[in-house]
Amino acid sequence: MIISAPFIILEKKPYREAGLLLRGLSPDYGRISLIMHGGQSFSKSAPQADIFREVEVEFEDDGKGRDIFTARRLETMQDFSAIAENPRNYRMAVKIAAFLLDNTPPGDIQLHTYEALKAVLSNLAGNSEEHPPWSLVQCAVVIKSTFLCENGMLPEGVSQQQNEFMEILVASGMDNAALPECNEEYWSRLNSWLNELISLHQLKK
Repeated sequence: MIISAPFIILEKKPYREAGLLLRGLSPDYGRISLIMHGGQSFSKSAPQADIFREVEVEFEDDGKGRDIFTARRLETMQDFSAIAENPRNYRMAVKIAAFLLDNTPPGDIQLHTYEALKAVLSNLAGNSEEHPPWSLVQCAVVIKSTFLCENGMLPEGVSQQQNEFMEILVASGMDNAALPECNEEYWSRLNSWLNELISLHQLKK
């Protein structure tokens, strides 16, 4: 069956003699890998085959539960490559990419995490104009809290207020909206708490 799906490229590597291996996230397929045969020879004329781009990809799924597919077509939807213009933002984007590639199961639906990833990349690229850009620690908190929430790893808060805060945080991250107002120290404490949860669930940081 031929599938057409959105896909955010988070890693690009040479594949055999002239191909490319693209790894990233899809909202309906979780972590997937795409092989582009001959991709190295036309990568300059097809810049969509590069990291931090959202593309519409067409590939064939034989229903055997694989997570590696041959890409038939790529079409750019959104370009976040401006991230590379800021070294600190680029390093954060690379860390987020590694976290998702290491911990997202293949074949699992990741609708919320996918939307949060788009929002984070948009902020790191300076594309968001509806609200002040998120700080690096806020970007980290958004992606970690959304991923843990979507995969059932975010515990209930000790109070209703805490639960409401996390609900607003996750929703704001998915919608690329203004985040709840907190001081910088609180964002750092929240990031540390999320890192403890990640270790507790034996995920890779």
